[in-house]
Amino acid sequence: MRPYLFSFKIGGVIVRAEPSWLFLALLVGWSLAVGFFPDQTAGLETSTYVFMAILGVVGLTFSIIAHELSHTFVGRAFGMPINRVTLFMFGGAAELEEEPKTPMTELVMALAGPLMSLFLALVFSQLAGLGAVGGAQAPLAMVLAYLGLINFLLAMFNMLPAFPLDGGRVLRALIWLFSGDRRRATRWASLAGEGFAVFFIVAGIFLLLSTGSLGGAWWVLIGFFLRGAAKSSRVELETRVALGDVRALDLVTPGIETADAGMTVADFIADKLVRHHRDWFAVTDGERLVGRAGLSEAQAVAPDARAHTRLSAIAVRPGANELLPADVRGDQAFAQMQRHHLQRIYLVDGERFAGVLSMADLLEYARLRNLFADAKLG
Repeated sequence: MRPYLFSFKIGGVIVRAEPSWLFLALLVGWSLAVGFFPDQTAGLETSTYVFMAILGVVGLTFSIIAHELSHTFVGRAFGMPINRVTLFMFGGAAELEEEPKTPMTELVMALAGPLMSLFLALVFSQLAGLGAVGGAQAPLAMVLAYLGLINFLLAMFNMLPAFPLDGGRVLRALIWLFSGDRRRATRWASLAGEGFAVFFIVAGIFLLLSTGSLGGAWWVLIGFFLRGAAKSSRVELETRVALGDVRALDLVTPGIETADAGMTVADFIADKLVRHHRDWFAVTDGERLVGRAGLSEAQAVAPDARAHTRLSAIAVRPGANELLPADVRGDQAFAQMQRHHLQRIYLVDGERFAGVLSMADLLEYARLRNLFADAKLG
């Protein structure tokens, strides 16, 4: 299990924050407490600035969650399975379990987040005006004004036509809508994303060298993140598209041998590990999957116990996330492995073990399928 700073459910959606989110929260809080708020409202106590910064970070967290939940609930209204929102160092993401099936679904989903941010910008700005009962310098009014500004900037930044930002998804949806080619639309939108990434990197380096501003370093980090995200999103989508019309069972690792659960560990070492030069085997009892066993499990058994220890006793049982029905599509298996950070899954047909599917199998098939995009491969 990956560690998370917090996790809760809202409307059936899990909202969670990776540890890297803490870095962003501390950076934003520090910059608000020592820079932004003192510049806007001079003469207050240090503790007041710290409290204002804490409120600002809480408000920013709420704003990003609201932005991502807008994508999520609109997507779910279109029938898309989206069950998680994750916060990380560069913001947040609604985790798509599959790509939109139509360009209009993509377009409406992409616009939902920025529209929510603009709505929040309006609400916070209006509240700032109402809350300034102590004059324009009222601390609460300043926090609300900051949240109005940051939501406006969040909407504007996300609408940059740079995939995988919301604006890049809007661009992809429009190209897809008019060309009818999702793969081509993804490539063009990804190229736009990489172009904006290079701009951020160059601009950040210029700011860093010319002014010494740490903001320049942040621009560089955003640029590298955006470039990596654009490339990985393109590869991920092309992989999902290539796997969308093929059964996972047709992509199983060929020639996978099994080891009988009733054999001894000594026989397993001699007849399987040594003879077949493999690190692990699926362990079965007849046609039923028991688990897997390999070098590390065999080595953990004392040498004098190997002759009377059954393989079933050391087999590692598969977790629920490692099992999928044999009739699932390749893209569904790919999404499952990505979501749970798995290198392989086991396919089962009821109680019958059907085969092992590895991430390497999926990626290699998708690579060749995309390399020969016009060929009928499956």
